Amino acid sequence: MMRGALLVCLVPILACKTPPPTGPVTTGPDPAKPEPVVTRPPEKLDPVVPPAKPGADAKLLEECRSNIGKAKEQHAALVGEKAARTIENTLDRLNELYRFISNAASPGGLYSEVHPDAKVRDAARTCEQEATQLLTTVFVDKAVYDAVKAVNVKTADADTKRFVMVLLRDFKRSGILLPDAQRLRTKEIDDELTKVGQQFQKNIAEDTKVVEVTDPKRLTGLPADWIAGHPADKGVIKITTNYPDYTPVMTYADDDALRKELYIKFRQRGEAGNEALIKQMLVLRAEKAKLLGFKTWADYQSDDKMLRGGAAAQKFLDRVTGLAKKRTKRDYGELLARLKKIDPKATAVADWQSSYLEEKVKKENYEVDATAVRSYFPFAQTLSGLLEITSTIYDIQYQPATDPRTWHADVKVFDVMRKGQKLGRIFLDLHPRDDKYKHAAQFTLVEGIAGKQLPEGALVCNFSQPKGAAKGLMDHAEVVTMFHEFGHLMHHVLGGQQRWFNQTGVATERDFVEAPSQMFEEWGWTHETLSRFAKHADTGAALPEDLVKKMRKARKFGVGRWAAQQMFYAAVALEFHRVDPAKLDQLATLKKMQAKYTPFAYVDGTKFHASFGHLYGYSSMYYTYMWSFVIAKDLLTPFEKPGLMATAQTFKYRDKILIPGGTKPAAQLVRDFLGRPYDFKAFERYLATDQ
Repeated sequence: MMRGALLVCLVPILACKTPPPTGPVTTGPDPAKPEPVVTRPPEKLDPVVPPAKPGADAKLLEECRSNIGKAKEQHAALVGEKAARTIENTLDRLNELYRFISNAASPGGLYSEVHPDAKVRDAARTCEQEATQLLTTVFVDKAVYDAVKAVNVKTADADTKRFVMVLLRDFKRSGILLPDAQRLRTKEIDDELTKVGQQFQKNIAEDTKVVEVTDPKRLTGLPADWIAGHPADKGVIKITTNYPDYTPVMTYADDDALRKELYIKFRQRGEAGNEALIKQMLVLRAEKAKLLGFKTWADYQSDDKMLRGGAAAQKFLDRVTGLAKKRTKRDYGELLARLKKIDPKATAVADWQSSYLEEKVKKENYEVDATAVRSYFPFAQTLSGLLEITSTIYDIQYQPATDPRTWHADVKVFDVMRKGQKLGRIFLDLHPRDDKYKHAAQFTLVEGIAGKQLPEGALVCNFSQPKGAAKGLMDHAEVVTMFHEFGHLMHHVLGGQQRWFNQTGVATERDFVEAPSQMFEEWGWTHETLSRFAKHADTGAALPEDLVKKMRKARKFGVGRWAAQQMFYAAVALEFHRVDPAKLDQLATLKKMQAKYTPFAYVDGTKFHASFGHLYGYSSMYYTYMWSFVIAKDLLTPFEKPGLMATAQTFKYRDKILIPGGTKPAAQLVRDFLGRPYDFKAFERYLATDQ
């Protein structure tokens, strides 16, 4: 998942970007050309001030408001300019205006989700709100729009022409051409959405529920290292709804009642207030969409994307559902057959049983024991392997930062280098804490602007932390998640070298941004790559190639279930934004979508939508994960023969897809890399084959 300076793009022009002593860092080779598309001497850059480690909420607000003040100065200078409009006196000033707003909003968006101090988190939300309010003010300011429109860019370079084209389009999407009262109402809506969305996310992050176990026998089936990490306190073992607890219990615990209890609590997070907040979001979004001439928010939200319109999105959902139907039915049949071995009277598989049964089927039918596989993925070793692989395929090096200023001692900080030149900085916050963001995402901390500041991004995840003799063993699914989110981070850093703010980093169409990260998951699935770092935690033996082959075959079991679940989530997000909010029964709609798209029945007492954080960030566009996945499969086709570590292809991919950022439409980036338009063929093969 990708989170940006503002998770949700409240104003279309603000491009959303959707997870102590450092371990050993290896650096890749320094191959010959091709060189990156954009290079520039570090000495020409303004000093990049590292993110502050706020000791108090007042300090954070002071730094935030300093940047907001600088943005206001640029705004005043821009609209007050008396001379003829030029790139220098108008576009460059608007670029600076945005840079300062982003420098206020981005740390606010991050700290509100990860800082251990509640006062700082609250101050960060205030900071983000104030920055967003200024941004919405700018993008409903007719004087700014008129100034941009007056700049003659006929002889300008292609990037500048595209900058203005996208800028004017997004001004219109912000309501700039509406009558004054309606235009100002769009700003009010955006400001209200920020507050509602932040509270929605806060309710999820701070609602950690607990299941208490007094009989250790109930933990039968769970990995030994997990059990060792959960000692009883006064006879009670506490299992939380955080992922390092939730995922292992749902996958390995033999106690069906324990899995059901934790499943229900997990899907009750945020229920106290989030249904009301969802309704507020939907009402506000529907109002804005209608003001701007769209039938629904789904139509408005996707109007500038690759897949346009709510009807087109629904057609896509139907197509994927149809393609996956046969495999979904087969997967469910295998799960039910396995359940009957436990309970001969069983007639249906419950959702809380699906992961557990899938693991059993993979172990028995595909000879893949996930508890054995995880022994090859100690956390520190896996992270080092990921850094080594990306170092090689992108010709970059990771240098531990000498001046790290972080929000928590667990955060690792590296400068990303190439041939002695600093390209950006990454922050790795990879372990769970109380009140911390509960999922996995890449957050923008600094937007890269050529000649002004280098990109900085934070990876925020919730993987088990090595403690003492415990090495923090990772399930292979967690390894894949780490690779996925790191794909976003690489896109942010390598693409963050552009001049214009709406082209830097992950600035492509929103329904393309997951494609590079989903594509990079494949590097976590081949022996060619895994053998570089996957060593047994106790023996040091390398992950066997035949086991990887079995893992790859086993992953195809369950792909139907996965596709069905993805379409369910996408359908909930889409349907919530296509119907009249006043008539929407959230729980009834959720039940209807679950029955339509998945083989699993709704579980009484759950309210999944209350903790569905994507309803804020991705709104109606959760389907972008599957849309991007289709493209990701196509992007992998040039690697089929030479392999994933073939630098001739990885460098080309880096230069054609990642480094350009948003300087071209996503479809053109794909065409530049593949030499043809994208298609569904690779995705269809993926669903149809068993390898």
